[in-house]
Amino acid sequence: MRSSWIEIDLDALRKNTAFIMKRMAPGAKLLAPLKGNAYGHGAVQCARVFAEMGASYFGVAIPEEGVELREAGFKQPILIFGYTFDDSYDLLFDYDLIPNVFTIQQAKALNDMAARRKKRLTIHVSVDTGLHRLGLDLNDRTAACIAEIAAMPNLYVEGIFSMFSTGDQYPDTAYCWMQFHRFMDLCGELSAAGIHIPYRHICDSGATLLFPEMHLEMVRPGSALYGSYCGDVTFPDIEAYPAMSVHSRLACVREIDRGEFVGYNCTWAAQKPSTVGVVPCGYVDGISRIASNHGAVLLHGVRCPIIGNICMDQLMIDITNVTAPQVGDEVVLLGSQGGETITLDEVGAFANTSDTEFICRQGVRLPRYYIENGTRIL
Repeated sequence: MRSSWIEIDLDALRKNTAFIMKRMAPGAKLLAPLKGNAYGHGAVQCARVFAEMGASYFGVAIPEEGVELREAGFKQPILIFGYTFDDSYDLLFDYDLIPNVFTIQQAKALNDMAARRKKRLTIHVSVDTGLHRLGLDLNDRTAACIAEIAAMPNLYVEGIFSMFSTGDQYPDTAYCWMQFHRFMDLCGELSAAGIHIPYRHICDSGATLLFPEMHLEMVRPGSALYGSYCGDVTFPDIEAYPAMSVHSRLACVREIDRGEFVGYNCTWAAQKPSTVGVVPCGYVDGISRIASNHGAVLLHGVRCPIIGNICMDQLMIDITNVTAPQVGDEVVLLGSQGGETITLDEVGAFANTSDTEFICRQGVRLPRYYIENGTRIL
């Protein structure tokens, strides 16, 4: 058994997916994002659950993530959210992946390659409505640019989409609505010009949960599928079941006197005779050094402060208030133990970041174990 590990509750994924699907507008399809190894949860196992629950599409950040899903046997359409460089174009055709296209130059290159391959490549076009990341610039030439792409004989424009910039700010939604109206105005202009694009999608987790009128033909909830609240979306009728928990074991127990320092750079000193525990999990495993001296973990169901600077492979905790700690005792860094819980919100706040960043940063050194019906299956 490894010294530290991650558990993924597949039943929590199912509950999150079922809850989201209940709130989806009639006819809307679910695109399940699996980028970043499914937000750190394991892309192949999560894809299996989402497919069973009725997800129609998958989304990834780069072509190689799509290749992993294809090689695992998944047949669902896979949209690449990020930019596909020309040295990866072969992967689009070899593995039936859908690129995000947002320049005429890229569209022409893909159209030419599709002609050489004697194939018609399905694409989605992205539009920048206010995030100012990827996407076609929104101006009086945007509709004409999309029309030019749609007229290319070897490309099929199946979708058009945009990204909200307010994912961590709900329920402050003024900017979100502004982006939505910009997107819909463009879609209306395309429709008036006779350009029919089957799938329009713009909803992230927050918009999917809050605004059914924005669902259109497809929604892309990411963090909500994995049990993370969306910014300040904590309304009573919104459910979120965190799927990930992070565990380790106590590696050392030592007593120190008042005034003794703990950790690199002597950033913590005992104010009284204290018991220190060493946990073999550090920043290489995804526990941010920023959490030094203000994070916490659970041992015997007791909250124990992280003390001293978090190390590459280890961290230290104050276990003075824990009765009879023993080497090998389970430590919970995210999750529940003995009626107490370290929440996703907390672990994000410990590192001055978001809960989503925390789960995505969990290191590859920690094995993932999957739980169904309370039993470890993998």
